Amino acid sequence: MTLSLAEILQAIIAGFVSFVSPCVLPLIPAYISYITGETLIELKGGTTNTKKLLFNSIAFVLGFSFVFILLGATATFVGKFLSRNKRLFEIIAGIIVIIFGLHTSQIVRFNFLSYEKKMNIKASTPSLLKAFLMGFAFSFGWTPCVGPILGTILIMAGTHSQVIQGIILLTFYSLGLGIPFVLTALAINKFFEAFKSIKKYFGQIEMFAGLLIIGIGLALIFGLGLHSDYITAVIIVSIGFAIMSIKKISLSDVIGIIIILVATYVALQVKFIDGGNLNLHLIPFAVLLLFSIISMYKVGRQNE
Repeated sequence: MTLSLAEILQAIIAGFVSFVSPCVLPLIPAYISYITGETLIELKGGTTNTKKLLFNSIAFVLGFSFVFILLGATATFVGKFLSRNKRLFEIIAGIIVIIFGLHTSQIVRFNFLSYEKKMNIKASTPSLLKAFLMGFAFSFGWTPCVGPILGTILIMAGTHSQVIQGIILLTFYSLGLGIPFVLTALAINKFFEAFKSIKKYFGQIEMFAGLLIIGIGLALIFGLGLHSDYITAVIIVSIGFAIMSIKKISLSDVIGIIIILVATYVALQVKFIDGGNLNLHLIPFAVLLLFSIISMYKVGRQNE
């Protein structure tokens, strides 16, 4: 099985969502401050040497990318030993991924996924090596937001039989996380302005990531593959419901959405069972819509 464009896109999106997650984004200035040796006040003033910002931030990205890519290779290697029971592995992996998604989308919070490993790193004179080691350490101190998202990509890597496929998949995940970090470092003074606008949408960011993860888990359980049109639809649905949750959601809103979805189903005359066979594309999609509505309702209620 070769990597598809949809899988690569999922890995990039997962990396970017990890970057803007509530557990990572607020810490970005602190990491940049450490790898450059500049205070937050100096960073805000935009007086930091651009060359130092660029090279040290790249070294930091290479540090955490090294670990992520190594994990991807390991996941695929383990997957090779499970290939004889591939279907069973996909079902178990799908269940685990859905648990990740339920937690991230705020439908159900699991305490064991809310563990956060904090790393105490003393400030010192910055260098490329120290920036690399900081990135290396960051990869082991990932937080609840990154854990489920990264875990999902690692499980995706485990469904492939070739180690190079896991390496490629986690490379794109690292790019999705690393490129925004480098760009932020180069425009760190602008980051402080943009952060205020992004902060109020943390709930929607988590919701989008959680629904996407649930969609991937359902695809694994129902054997749809991670390269199908279903995945594209999952991405669109996740974005749509996340946008709708920006406003305060009432029970009448949810009932109205359910009526519209049922009416659409009837109008299209889509069948759950067609020719004696289950419509494997429709069932997981219907389940995803149900979770989307629940998540939208819970996230929307948090908005004033």
